Amino acid sequence: MAEPAFAGAGRKPGLELWRIEKLKPVKQAKADGKFYTGDSYILLSTTQTSGGALSWNIHFWLGTETSTDEAGVAAYKTVELDDSLGGGPVQFREVQGFESQQFLSYFKNTGGIQYLPGGIESGFRKVERDVYETRLLHLKGKRTVRAKEVPVQLSSLNKGDVFILDKGLKIFLFNGPSANKFEKAKGIEVANRINSDERGGRAELVPLDTDPRNAEFWGHFGGYRDPASLPDGPEDSDNDAKLVRKIFKISDASGSLEFVELTPADGKLRKDLLVTDDVFLVQGASKLFLWIGRRSNANEKKEATLLAVSYMRNNGIPLTTAIERVSEGNETGSFKAEFHVWDPPMSLNNKPSAARAAENPQNVAELLARKAKEDAPVDDGSGKVQVWVINNFQKVEVNPADYGEFYGGDSYILLYSYKKGRSDEYIIYFWLGNDSTADEKGAAALLTVQLDDSLGGKPVQVRVTQGKEPTHFRQLFKGRMIVYKGGNTSGFQKTGGAAPQDDIGLFHVKGTSGLNTVGVQVDARAGSLNSEDSFVLVTPTHAYVWCGSGSNADEVTVATNIANTLASKYKHTGGRTVVSVSEGSEPAEFWDALGGKTEYAQTSPGTAAPRDARLFSASTATGSFKVEEIDNFDQSDLNDEDVFLLDTYTQLFVWIGSQSTQEEKSKALEFAQRFIAEADDGRDPDIPIIRVNAGAEPPMFAAQFLGWDADHHRKNAFVDPYQARLDALAAEKAKKSGANTPPPAPVAAAAAAPAPAANIVPPKPGTHSLDDLKGGIPAGVDPTMKEEYLDDATFATVFKMDRAAFRALAKWKRDDLKKKAGLF
Repeated sequence: MAEPAFAGAGRKPGLELWRIEKLKPVKQAKADGKFYTGDSYILLSTTQTSGGALSWNIHFWLGTETSTDEAGVAAYKTVELDDSLGGGPVQFREVQGFESQQFLSYFKNTGGIQYLPGGIESGFRKVERDVYETRLLHLKGKRTVRAKEVPVQLSSLNKGDVFILDKGLKIFLFNGPSANKFEKAKGIEVANRINSDERGGRAELVPLDTDPRNAEFWGHFGGYRDPASLPDGPEDSDNDAKLVRKIFKISDASGSLEFVELTPADGKLRKDLLVTDDVFLVQGASKLFLWIGRRSNANEKKEATLLAVSYMRNNGIPLTTAIERVSEGNETGSFKAEFHVWDPPMSLNNKPSAARAAENPQNVAELLARKAKEDAPVDDGSGKVQVWVINNFQKVEVNPADYGEFYGGDSYILLYSYKKGRSDEYIIYFWLGNDSTADEKGAAALLTVQLDDSLGGKPVQVRVTQGKEPTHFRQLFKGRMIVYKGGNTSGFQKTGGAAPQDDIGLFHVKGTSGLNTVGVQVDARAGSLNSEDSFVLVTPTHAYVWCGSGSNADEVTVATNIANTLASKYKHTGGRTVVSVSEGSEPAEFWDALGGKTEYAQTSPGTAAPRDARLFSASTATGSFKVEEIDNFDQSDLNDEDVFLLDTYTQLFVWIGSQSTQEEKSKALEFAQRFIAEADDGRDPDIPIIRVNAGAEPPMFAAQFLGWDADHHRKNAFVDPYQARLDALAAEKAKKSGANTPPPAPVAAAAAAPAPAANIVPPKPGTHSLDDLKGGIPAGVDPTMKEEYLDDATFATVFKMDRAAFRALAKWKRDDLKKKAGLF
C-alpha cells in the first residue's frame, strides 16, 4: 500500500519535508532549515532539467538524539518514496553535524541550518507574542551556517566561534577573539534573519564588539570574563572519512541475503563489476555508495541501507560517514569518479568554450536548476499578485503593467493571495535589490510586518535577495521577470541618485526551465555575450533576441517575452521592431550597438559539451590546505582572500584572489594538476588549466555566472565582510534613533613627516622587548614591522605560531593579530 503522506510528492520543482512522528512520515508546512535533534526527517528536492524532465534527490536526516526506530522508519520510507518516483532519485543519508554539501546548499541563502533541542513534542509549545525564552546559539560554518542551541552558561562559550544570545526583543552577538571575519559576518546575517523572520524587525541587535563589557549579556554568564581567557573552540576539521575503495555485492539469489566482496586485486573498480540483477555497496575514498540494479528485488532494495550502516559499525567506519544511494542509469558524477574510467576517454580540442550542462544528472546540478530547489511552489502561480516599491519609508503600489520588472537599487514587497480548498492563503515576499540602501531594506522588513498584521498574522513571510529568488517567486511573472540596473524611484540618498537607462540595453537571459529563467541587465558590450545563453539587445529602433548556439528553448522563449516587453516600454518609448538573431548571423547594426564585435565566450561547432560547472574553494584559513566544493554557487562566492577552482570538464580555471597567500596559490595550482590526473572520469588528460586573476576574468570564465558584474571585484575589493555588516548595522541603528551619521574625520592639515628611511634599523630578532614595542616606536624601529624585532620565543608566545607560518598569512590576518597584540 502506498504511503498516503507521499501523495503528489515530487510533481513540482522545490523542497518537500516530512518528519517521522509516531513512526509515520508527516508532511511539514515548509522546509526552513530548522530540525529537532530528537527527530528524523525526509527531505525531497525536485528539479526540472532544461528539457522539462523532473529529477529528484531524497535525503533522510537523523538527529543525534533520534531513536533507532525513527531512524529505521526514515530509511525504509525513503525507499518507498524512491519507488513511488520510479526508482530514479538519488538518496542521501544525512547525520546531524555531518550533512553533505548538497544538503547544506538548499539552505545557504535562507539563514543556514538551525538545530532545535528536543523532539516532536517540542514543536507544539504555545507561542505568546513578545514572550521569549532566552537561548544561546553556537554558530559554525563559513558559507552555510549550522546554529545549535547550547546551555546558557559560561562553559558553552569559547574564543574560536560565534555565539548569539537571543532574548527575544534584544539579540546579542558575541565573537570569540579567534573567530575569522567570515564567521563573524555570518553571525550578523543569522542575527538579522532571526530579527526579520521571527521578530518582525523589532528586536535590537547588540554586537559585543561595540560594547565588550555589556552587563546585561555577561549577567547570564556570572559576570564579565576576558574573552581571551576562554577555552579554544573545536577545530573546523574535515568530516570526510579516509577510506580504501572496495566493492561488495548484496544479493539474495541463493535464498538468503549475502554480502560478498568483489574488489579487484589491483584496487581499481571497473564498471563491468556492477550487475543489473543485484545491489552493490561501493566503499569510496570518503563515503559509501549503494548502487541499485534495475532488476534487483524489493528485499535487496529495502535492506541495502541498513546493511550499509551495519557494515560501517562492524568495520570501525564512523557512523557519521555519508551514504549516497544511486540507481542504475542515474549515477552521479561523484559515484562515477570512484571507478577507473567509467566513460571511455573523449578527444577534445583545447579551444576555450563556455560551460554547458550535460544531459545526464551530475553530482553538482547547474546553477539555476539548483536555485529551483530552494522553494517548493505552493501552486502554479495563478493567484492574485500585488506589488509595492519602497519609497520614502512607505510602500507605493506598482502599476500592474510593470509587474515583474525590478530595479537592483530598490526594495519591493509582493503579496500573493491564493485559495487552498476554501481557505484564503497568503505569501508576502520582500525583495531586496543588491544596490538598495540599508534604509530601504529595513523599511521593507517593517512594512512587511505591518502588512502581515493587517491580514491577521496569517501570511507566510519570505525574504528574497536579488539573484536568489525562489522558483515560485519567478514563476509569478510567467517568463517576464526583468532586473534592471540602478534605482527607479526612491526617497533615500543613493550614490548618483536614480540611475537613468542608457539608450542601449543588454539583458542576459539564463535558466533551465520556464519556471526559473530570468533576464538581468548587464554591460552593453560584446564581451558580455556567451554562446550558451540568450540575450536581448535593445536599441532605439530594435529589440534583438540573440540566440546563442547552445541556448535552450526555454531561454529563447523567455528572451522573446522580455524583448516584446522592452520593445514597447524601454526608456518609456515604444515602436521598436523585435528581431530574432541566431549567433553568427548578426547584422552590422547589432555589433555597432555594442561598440563593435569583440571576443566573447564562444563554442566551436563539434566541440564536446562540457559538464555542469563545479566550483571549489582552496584555502589555508583553517591551518591546513583544504579544498571544499561550493554548491549553488554565484559570483558572490568568489572571496578575494582565497583561491577557487572552476571545473567545466573540458577546462579547469584557477581563480586567484588578490588577498590569497602565496601558499594557497602554489598549492591550488598543484592540486589542479593532480585533480585532472586522478579524475578517471573520461576527460581528456590534456585539458587546459587556465589561471585567472581576480578582476581580470576572461569571457569564458564569466559565462558560468548569471548576470556577471564586471565591476564586482572593484566594488568589493579589500572589504572586510564583518566590518561592512557591522558598519551597516550601526548606520541603521543611528537612523532609527534619529541620530545623524557622524561626518568623516577631517584630514590633518600638516601631518608629521615620517622618520627618514635612513634612520630605520633593519629588523633583527631579539633587539627589543614586547613592552618596549607596545609602548611606542623605539628609535630605529620600522613601525610596520614591530613583530620582527621580538625574539623567537616571545614571537611564538604572542602569535601562537612561528615566523614562517605568520608570514604565510594574508595581510589582513597578520594586521588583525598585530592589533590584538598591541603591535600595530
